[in-house]
Amino acid sequence: FLGADGLTLGCLRGHHWVAGFQTTRTRMVPLFALCGLLHSTRPVASPSRIRPPVAAALDFYEHDGWRLAFRHKAAAPGREADPPLLLVHPVGIGLSGWFWDRFMDAWQGGEVFAPDLIGCGESDAWRPEEIGLFLPLDWARGCAALWRARIKRPCVVIVQGGLAPVGVLLAARESDDWSGSGAVSHLVLTAPPTWADMTTAVPEPELRRNYNRLRSPLGAAAVGLIESRAAIRFFSDLFLFEGQCDGTWLDLAASECSVSVREPVYAFNAGLLQHRSYKDELTGMLQPTLVLAGRADTRRHRRRGYADRMRSCELRTLPGCNVMPWEAPRETCDAVADFARRARAGTLSTL
Repeated sequence: FLGADGLTLGCLRGHHWVAGFQTTRTRMVPLFALCGLLHSTRPVASPSRIRPPVAAALDFYEHDGWRLAFRHKAAAPGREADPPLLLVHPVGIGLSGWFWDRFMDAWQGGEVFAPDLIGCGESDAWRPEEIGLFLPLDWARGCAALWRARIKRPCVVIVQGGLAPVGVLLAARESDDWSGSGAVSHLVLTAPPTWADMTTAVPEPELRRNYNRLRSPLGAAAVGLIESRAAIRFFSDLFLFEGQCDGTWLDLAASECSVSVREPVYAFNAGLLQHRSYKDELTGMLQPTLVLAGRADTRRHRRRGYADRMRSCELRTLPGCNVMPWEAPRETCDAVADFARRARAGTLSTL
């Protein structure tokens, strides 16, 4: 069940509950509701109806037997030499690479790649009874495969919410087939977990208990109560947006709902990505790092540890709450572009 590189799911038919917008370990009930709100056993529309933004194209690549999807936007004219972006979407009910659509439309720099993680969106579904995964490692490996197949040069990795461990592994991991220091030039974490949550492991008994609760009859009943569009709106407004969520967000979240994409959601909400501390990777990371927080996010002050303990890390506050790339895409693009420019110029502060 628990390995050095991640929790492997399969032998226990390990379904765990996930939303890419991490709160705290003690807030299981609201997090449970949040994740459930974006997922429905009633198929509203086929996920294939979700299309990338006008300026982007949907494509596919192969990795270890998986057929994985990604959105691609070409570089803006004259910006072909700028570092490419690799965007890691949050995992949650109804969520996949479409989360980055507004950011990609607003971006006017180098080319952009936004994969659907294994089991999400247009990528192959994940069936734990057939194949196990180490999480978060296998999600990072899927992104690394896209880098080897298409990107092939140092890139800026941008990760949303509780998927921060995936970005940290991409930047810090060194192995026979991956060099994070060579592949990742900068790391951007938007609304990540607090420093304490990223550096404190969730005990395995708690992970098992979360799994059992989420797969219990009560858990299934809770999902049934929060499948409506009204529930999606209510919980998005409560946890994700500074103001009110918009109709496009509701449409896309609802249309991605399907039993076939439920397994990653279970995995995240049980806490599997925080089965261990990432302190060593964070404090040893060489790449400049930017941590973005929404001004309405009450956790932003508890992210001070990133700047205090990492070698080169800046904190910045933007309009919005927990989904700035969607809620404030232009401001998020500007923050990323400014950070990358100053990092290349060597004007960032370091420890």
